[in-house]
Amino acid sequence: MDLVRIKRALFSVSDKEGIIGFAKFLQKNGVEILATGGTAIKLTEAGVPITPMEKLTGNPEAFGGRMKTISFPFASSLLYRRDNPEDVATAKSMGVEATDLVVCNLYPFAEAVKRNASEKELIEEIDVGGPTMVRAAAKNHAHVAVATHPHQYADIMAELADQEMMLSLKTRKRLAAAAFSLSARYEAMIAEELSKRFLAEDSQILFLEHGRKLRYGENPHQAASFYRVRSNMPGIASADILQGKELSYNNILDADAAHRSCSDVFQLLNGTSNVVSIVKHLNPCGLATGKTPLEALQLAWAGDPVSAFGGILCFSHAVDVDVVHWLADKFVELIIAPSLSSEALAELAKKKNLRVLLCAPRVPGPEKMLRSVSGGILVQDEDEGKDPEFRSVTKKEFPRELFSLCHFGVLAGKHLRSNAIALVGETKGNYQLVGAGMGQPNRVDSLRALAGPRAKEKGSLEKLILVSDAFFPFADIVDVSAELGIKFIVQPGGSIRDQEVIAACDRHGISMLFSERRHFRH
Repeated sequence: MDLVRIKRALFSVSDKEGIIGFAKFLQKNGVEILATGGTAIKLTEAGVPITPMEKLTGNPEAFGGRMKTISFPFASSLLYRRDNPEDVATAKSMGVEATDLVVCNLYPFAEAVKRNASEKELIEEIDVGGPTMVRAAAKNHAHVAVATHPHQYADIMAELADQEMMLSLKTRKRLAAAAFSLSARYEAMIAEELSKRFLAEDSQILFLEHGRKLRYGENPHQAASFYRVRSNMPGIASADILQGKELSYNNILDADAAHRSCSDVFQLLNGTSNVVSIVKHLNPCGLATGKTPLEALQLAWAGDPVSAFGGILCFSHAVDVDVVHWLADKFVELIIAPSLSSEALAELAKKKNLRVLLCAPRVPGPEKMLRSVSGGILVQDEDEGKDPEFRSVTKKEFPRELFSLCHFGVLAGKHLRSNAIALVGETKGNYQLVGAGMGQPNRVDSLRALAGPRAKEKGSLEKLILVSDAFFPFADIVDVSAELGIKFIVQPGGSIRDQEVIAACDRHGISMLFSERRHFRH
């Protein structure tokens, strides 16, 4: 049936936005309105005549509202096939009258999760009748329409007005698809939350939602989409996009890397310093603290000015117009900040293609990291928190006054791709990533070919701290460190050759700490 006339509609909603206008439109055009619970009260108070649901079900609401719509008569009114003679005859013999439109959204389970409701409260927000009638109406979309969101009401009313209170099959199919999507997301959300509360960690369930097609993936010939996971944690997936071109696949990856590295340092320092991270191809090429956003930006940029060109910038604090003026003659792809001054926004608006995102620093918490392999997905906990107390292992004691800088260096190295070497220093009380080496098959090359030369361009390495993301398998990197003038090393330890490495440090007069925690980032 291409066109279906709407003669009777059921209203049963938690989100009551727009229902009065929708119900009045239907009632004015001769549609009988069925309603339940709070929806019936709201419509009645607004002057909309309604038929109580119990007239159809034969029973009153019961068990604190847990039973309202579930009944043979009402389910039959949705499910019987109007073009099937047997169904029509059965419906007639049983006194079943057709319901042509269901207007229903579900109990606010998501809101209960957000407020960390108790188990008892959470269970009461699991809708049973709503999903039942939404799925029934959607299954029988050949004859029944189902509206599950207020934004659908206007289009439905417009079509009904144009087609003498009839809806097309095309519209009913579109509404049915949306209904099944809502039902699937709702059940997934319940399964995910209850698995967290009721099951062991290795049995927990994780679902993705709100897939959005991107222009392309890493390269133009690759298709890509962007999905969200349900989380209360600030992150790139929930950031507000203020301006600029559409985010690309690579933009999203780099923005996330910048946001995570900036947030880690922000949390390390308890928000007492401005932090700026500059990321290129998933690696921080600049990371620094400062007393102002501009000071932090200038130090971060100085870490690797060549790589900073076209980079992704993340700020821990509000961006002011001084930052925008300093960036005026520099090309950056994207700026992330918790807020921007009105003057800064006005200046940035002149760069139409520059992407600007609002996102507060990330708070460490239980987060699952997903990565695909051929035929499967790897899932792990995010690498959170700072390392425990360091342990000095060399004859030359490591100065305790440098431990705070060491923690900064560990975080800088943690966000570099393995094998990673970070050379960090302190300038007027501010911390700076001075040289970085990453993504090499061995860490000697990371130091000799990348981090060392980049740092040496800025002066002596004697006051810098070398931080490695993993242990030293051989003493060769200590020898290279000595050649470069490095006096301080932080590494996890744990190699079978730790004593050889320690002995090499002692020979060269280098102080070394063991953090006893590895930070690989493949």
